[in-house]
Amino acid sequence: MAIQMTFWGQKNQARQAVRQMLVWNPEKIILAHGRWYRQNGMQELRRAFRWLDPIGTN
Repeated sequence: MAIQMTFWGQKNQARQAVRQMLVWNPEKIILAHGRWYRQNGMQELRRAFRWLDPIGTN
């Protein structure tokens, strides 16, 4: 819920940013804090931002 509040009123911009990250086709996701993901980066991005549906999952 906290990440959703960050993008309050800017859902289209957030959706565009996530689409760009998906274009990069990441294998790993390393965050400044919290958990990081050694594999399945694309799937993790889609999972984390599923509330932005649709985010260009094709």
